Amino acid sequence: MKKILILSGILILCMSLWLMLSPSTTQALPEYASQTGEPCSSCHISPSGGGSRGPRGQAWVASDKPGEVPDLIASLELLGVELSVDPAYFTETDTDVQEAEALDLPPAHSQKLYRWLSEYDGN
Repeated sequence: MKKILILSGILILCMSLWLMLSPSTTQALPEYASQTGEPCSSCHISPSGGGSRGPRGQAWVASDKPGEVPDLIASLELLGVELSVDPAYFTETDTDVQEAEALDLPPAHSQKLYRWLSEYDGN
């Protein structure tokens, strides 16, 4: 039992040291902002830079970091987002919708339902 505790402690210590000393793979570099002439927030989700990239930053990296960051529409196209809309998807169809039938509940159930609905404050 003592050996297991000692080995666990050594493993935790080694993992802690490894995490502290390993270099961070994502960091904003100010020279990119000066190279492109845009603020860090053009590419990164965080206004101060670093961390996750937005669509413009992802497209900029995917296009081998050219001298300028593509605008949002060009970025989305570079990332494979299709920007076309099918009007038929938004067109009303001729199907008839049947009118809903009224609920037929016993009085005890309808009172519970009414109480629940009147106390419900939304999502």
